[in-house]
Amino acid sequence: FMNMKTASEGIVSVGNLFPIVLYAVAALVTVTTMTRFVNEERTNAGVLKSLGYETKDVMKKFAVYGFAAGVTGTILGILAGTYLLPTALGATLLKDTILPSIQLNFHPWISIIAILCSLVCSVLPPLWIARRELKEQASALLLPKAPTAGAKIFLERIPFIWNRLSFTGKVTARNIFRYKQRMLMTIFGVAGSVALLFAGRGILSSLSGIAQRQFGEIITYDAIVVKEAVMTGKEQEALNQLLATKEIEHYSDVHSETITTKIPGVHEEQSVTVLVGEEAELSRYLQLYDAKTKQAKTLSNDGVFLSKKLAQLLNVHEGETVRLPIKDGVTKEMVVSGIIEMYAGHFMIMSPTVYETLTQETLTKNASFVSFKEKDADSVRKMSAQLLAQDGVKAVIQNTSMIHRIETIVGSLSRVMILLTIVSVLLAIVILYNLTTINVAERIRELSTIKVLGFLNREVTLYIYRETMVLSLIGIGVGLLLGKVLHRVIIEAVAPAFVRFNPQVELDVYIWPCVFIVLILAVLGILVNHMLKKVDMLEALKSVD
Repeated sequence: FMNMKTASEGIVSVGNLFPIVLYAVAALVTVTTMTRFVNEERTNAGVLKSLGYETKDVMKKFAVYGFAAGVTGTILGILAGTYLLPTALGATLLKDTILPSIQLNFHPWISIIAILCSLVCSVLPPLWIARRELKEQASALLLPKAPTAGAKIFLERIPFIWNRLSFTGKVTARNIFRYKQRMLMTIFGVAGSVALLFAGRGILSSLSGIAQRQFGEIITYDAIVVKEAVMTGKEQEALNQLLATKEIEHYSDVHSETITTKIPGVHEEQSVTVLVGEEAELSRYLQLYDAKTKQAKTLSNDGVFLSKKLAQLLNVHEGETVRLPIKDGVTKEMVVSGIIEMYAGHFMIMSPTVYETLTQETLTKNASFVSFKEKDADSVRKMSAQLLAQDGVKAVIQNTSMIHRIETIVGSLSRVMILLTIVSVLLAIVILYNLTTINVAERIRELSTIKVLGFLNREVTLYIYRETMVLSLIGIGVGLLLGKVLHRVIIEAVAPAFVRFNPQVELDVYIWPCVFIVLILAVLGILVNHMLKKVDMLEALKSVD
């Protein structure tokens, strides 16, 4: 139940955060598409206006089209989001449980908000653009739209750079700022898609390997055997004999407590494992690394070590003091002498000197770190059961249950991230395709002019497509910065209170968004080149009237 609850809470957190950016990018796609529609219908609007239709009647055409497209798309999205995606995610979440299927509920308020947002994006932009275009006379609408006037750009005021640009470089720079609206749409569209891709891939990177890192490199014991407060000599001897069998590789006696504490801002009480021992006793079973520098740390007699997630929840930093329970019924104020790297569970680690100073009691070793020869889950469970059956053993805390919980969370979130990565790539394709085709359609006469002046097909394509490539590269840079912020926000939000995801990402997280955008640009470049080859340049240059 706890595994399912934790995994579902992670999916809920992603569902509350990711759609904000996703919807913003989708809204940009919708606005771009509707802008293209109005521009393509400019001549038809001029015909209708010349036939005597009033401006408001012509605008109804764009309103009805935007309304129909927006409502249809939203209804399909609502149905998929209400029934298709929850079914797929529910099958993943419940695959290891014997529970009834998840209940699919229709959410009217969310649906109404989705429809309203869709109408704002699909109806208002074409109405606003159409109203601006229809202010012209019908005769002007029947003519090709006048090209946007050029102007001196800021780069020309820097001779050191401007004078070193080639002719095509200067033309590209001027054209980029000549069409400012398209420039901003391209940059923010690509940046939004890259940010989503980076966050999706980054979360997969942050999730992968944390179980291995904690329970293979940081924690090397397989279980903690907790003894009763009072053990007879016979019970202790029987336990020692079992610990000395060949199935157990080695063990070491330490002091261990499991205490619960209420942390402000956290709904449920958190369990904290208190470990006390000398450096030599702990170092074989517990590697202490600084959470920030990843450098090895040694226990000091000045204070306690807290795991990173516990320190975050308590909002305490190294060198500060914090008040925490140290054993049942005993709460003390202590100095945090270090914050250590941990990804699952809360830990407070200290030397015997610190423990005795805080409690004013003599330390008793009430537990043992145990390392089994066979590390698989079945062998660990079998040996743990034998240890627990011994008289005088209070509990056996295994790592396998925590590993399973982490793997459940990682598995459920990974599938969600893969889905969102696919959606992000599709959004990038739609954005770049729309902006590129709009650019070509609006500037076909300009391209025809340079073609008849002797430019080769490749040069004509690069004349216009070079702008898209430059703006996309800027968008990639902006998107990587936004993606780092989005990734950090999401991993802090989706991680349960007892789990900390690794904020560092692998190099491929930076590479893959760039690769996807470059591949999309390459394919679109081939498509644009083919498109411009087939255009009859002389026909495009003919006057409409």
